[in-house]
Amino acid sequence: MKKNILVTAVGGRSVGSGIVHALTRTTEDVRNRWNVIGSDADSFAWGLYKTPQATLLPLASSPDYIPELKHVLDKFKIDAVIPGSEAEVSVLSRFKSDIPVPVICNSNALMPLMMDKFKMVQKLQEFGLNYIKTYPISEWEEVIAHYPFPFIIKPTTGTGGSKGLHFVFSKAEIENILSRLNSESNYCIQPYIGTGDDEYTVGILSDKNSNIIDSIVMRRKLIGLSLLDSKRQNGISYEVSTGYSQGFFIKHKIIQEYCENLAVRLKSVGPLNIQLRMDGEDIYVFEIHARFSGTSTMRADVGFNEPDILLRNYLFDEKFGRIPYQHDVAVIRAFEHVIVPIDKMIR
Repeated sequence: MKKNILVTAVGGRSVGSGIVHALTRTTEDVRNRWNVIGSDADSFAWGLYKTPQATLLPLASSPDYIPELKHVLDKFKIDAVIPGSEAEVSVLSRFKSDIPVPVICNSNALMPLMMDKFKMVQKLQEFGLNYIKTYPISEWEEVIAHYPFPFIIKPTTGTGGSKGLHFVFSKAEIENILSRLNSESNYCIQPYIGTGDDEYTVGILSDKNSNIIDSIVMRRKLIGLSLLDSKRQNGISYEVSTGYSQGFFIKHKIIQEYCENLAVRLKSVGPLNIQLRMDGEDIYVFEIHARFSGTSTMRADVGFNEPDILLRNYLFDEKFGRIPYQHDVAVIRAFEHVIVPIDKMIR
């Protein structure tokens, strides 16, 4: 009999929609294991119309979120929950003990690394690892006096891909950006490291007891959906990425060992995603996301199906070794839509 799985935040291009894909649109064996119920705070969410059953939930910030979630768990006889947004991962990782079914997410102790750039840098320093120098935006004049252009200016707290990120090549550009930020804006400034050809997204999968299962590396191709900005100066090209990954799944022993060791030191449980650049032989981590990735769809399609594996581990106590997934393949991304009669939309 299929298990009932609630996947939240299933809007288009979301992590949640990628989880829906992984559980409903890959192999027949996977489809036969799970009955997926999609949920979102907005009836205009793609995944609500791509699952057999669907429902609305309040925003994770609402005081009604947990009570309404428990009602949904009971109504649909849910066996496990997979949160599909950072807001819900943060809330549900904190209230795991109050939820009567398994919540497939990482430890709440890792949430600050996802939500605060300075805390992430502090943790990398604590481990004695390379990190990209990160400074409060108020120190920008001292920073540009010590490092060459270009620089990255981005929000210090929150993630959400490259929202709010600026790529700057002059003092005038910085001053123009600062003139448009309010005095309470929480931004930081970083020197630009490496090149767009040396950027990677790495998924490290650990079981419910923090044992490493495997890892998967995508060398990002910064083009189309995955390219935020590109500039050329003095014969050198500089690129910055968006939150939408595409590129090449490869085996990379150095990167995989580095990221798996980092996951162990972080005591990661479940899904973990690390974004990094290589500068020569040096690895510089610039994002740590203790959640499923927006690349979950693509990983599942090459046989690295994180939601399926973790559900089997949590619900059936299955043990996993290394995963025989496809590599040395290109993954090219596009959008998808769904047509829904207005009177059939979820209310």
